Amino acid sequence: MQHLIEPIATHFETAPESVRLGPIQHGTRLRHNVCSVNVDADRYLLKAHDIKTAVVESGYTPCQIETEVLSILHRNGCKVPQVVWSSAALHALLLEWCGEQTLDAVAQGAENPPNDLKPLLEKILREFCEIESCFALRAEDFAPYIFPFNAHENLKDLLERGVKVIGYLSHLGEKPMASAQADVLIEKWNALAIRLQLAPTALGGLDNNARNIVVAEDAPVFIDFASIGWNWQEIRLVQLFNSIGAFLSTEAESANFVSLLDAELVSTYAEWVCTHRETSSAAEIAARVDAHHLLFYLSVIHQLIQAIAQPETTESKMLLEAWGDAKPRFQCALTQIIDADLSDDTDTAEIRAMIGEFRA
Repeated sequence: MQHLIEPIATHFETAPESVRLGPIQHGTRLRHNVCSVNVDADRYLLKAHDIKTAVVESGYTPCQIETEVLSILHRNGCKVPQVVWSSAALHALLLEWCGEQTLDAVAQGAENPPNDLKPLLEKILREFCEIESCFALRAEDFAPYIFPFNAHENLKDLLERGVKVIGYLSHLGEKPMASAQADVLIEKWNALAIRLQLAPTALGGLDNNARNIVVAEDAPVFIDFASIGWNWQEIRLVQLFNSIGAFLSTEAESANFVSLLDAELVSTYAEWVCTHRETSSAAEIAARVDAHHLLFYLSVIHQLIQAIAQPETTESKMLLEAWGDAKPRFQCALTQIIDADLSDDTDTAEIRAMIGEFRA
């Protein structure tokens, strides 16, 4: 990042000695491509992109995409950082400073996140919906930057993987499913799959997790828009409102999976969708969120099972380094599946109850 000091100094018409870089730490991991920048008395966030080639048909790089997407969102009142300076040649951009405490860290450090953080989570949900509206209303402006992500193929993979994981859980719990029970599972799973596959997708960011929301003075700011595309908004909601807690190091951080969604937040989201996006019922929208939440944690368990079965692979080593001890992680993910209560949908509830019977 040192090579960016001089162009930043030139932008601010100051001496390079006035530009000072500072590290940003996420738990035990030092972020290699993000740092803080002090220019005299002012502070900024500097981000350099590792991918330096075009990633969309129009020829734009991730840096160019993020610069333009953030600028459009910011101009339209969305809670994202303002772009102060960017360089397509250097693949870097300088953003206004919005703090470095992420929602992920906040969730991991809270004693009872869903209750203690409710006012903050309600703000985040409102801003999440405002960003969706901006993407919908300004779709033509965003069109050159859309990545050709195959959302339907990705969902198909998640669904196939998810039902296999339920079979694994039955085996691990030494409670094999009877034929009648397996038939009920397939019936409920097919209903869940059809509901999700027929739902409409929305334009928005493709990289969503609780670390992409920065919290400063109880005000959320959404970051990381280097890739945008079409996906289900309910997937984005689940990914943003579930804390993974990777690379954590302090005693206050539990390094568990923490779901920040509850039935009240899901209901608020569903009502907003019914008012602003779709004619579907609020119950239908809530059922989608519930099903995607189930899929999310079945995918997590799939990753953990793979890491335990093949600990020598590069992917497994990276996962275990980020998540820590696989056994408590597995149990925590299983608890998130069994105890979730996000909608009144009977199909998802029965699948969750069935998985609860397999608990070892």
